[in-house]
Amino acid sequence: MVDWSGWYLTDEEDMGESPEQHNAIRLLVSILGQLARERSWGDSMYVGGDAFFAWIPEEPLVRVSPDVYLLEDPPPPPLPASWQTWRPGHRAPLLAVEIVSDDWRKDYEEGPEKYAQLGARELVVFDPWAPRHEPGRNLLQVFHRTDEGLFVRRYAGPGPTYLRTLDVYAVAVGCPAGFRLRLARDPAGRDLIPTTEEAQTAAEEAQAAAEAERNAERTRRAATERELAELRERLRRLEGPRD
Repeated sequence: MVDWSGWYLTDEEDMGESPEQHNAIRLLVSILGQLARERSWGDSMYVGGDAFFAWIPEEPLVRVSPDVYLLEDPPPPPLPASWQTWRPGHRAPLLAVEIVSDDWRKDYEEGPEKYAQLGARELVVFDPWAPRHEPGRNLLQVFHRTDEGLFVRRYAGPGPTYLRTLDVYAVAVGCPAGFRLRLARDPAGRDLIPTTEEAQTAAEEAQAAAEAERNAERTRRAATERELAELRERLRRLEGPRD
């Protein structure tokens, strides 16, 4: 018999997140939403967060609640309140992201073990406060399931680091609040995938720039036409009246 009680996660224990953690979660959800639009995922992928995943029918309180997750081939709506992988259409996340809380040892030690048993394909543990604390903590850790089914840590450090499930790079980007987890298209982490809001702003700015260029072109064309008309008038006057 296995005593699973040490891994029980109740609703009360999972309640609440700090404002900075909330902001980091919203940012990443928005980035994944934009990536979904760029890649035309449609209904084939679901981006979610703060939902329970359980995998032992006899122990429904043995579960984990990723801050952000990506689910492949989700069931049709309405979506369930929580995911129980023994039920039809429920499956482990393709990608799970944990943003480290005050109880950082739990996120470092217990979290990866749970995701290994859950069956997650890839796990990112992001610790935005790692540089301010004791050695042994890392901005980024990535765990990946091998072809043999093992769930191993394949990266620990400041990043950027490659995410196989998304074919992008995880990047820890500095900001006034500390660090934020972002995704990039290039290994150097410079070509950042925008949030939905950033993409919309960029599209609006591009549209405004294009409209400004069209207006400038119309102004230049009108000025050229006026100059040609003036030249024709001068030429007509120089030539004088015609018989």
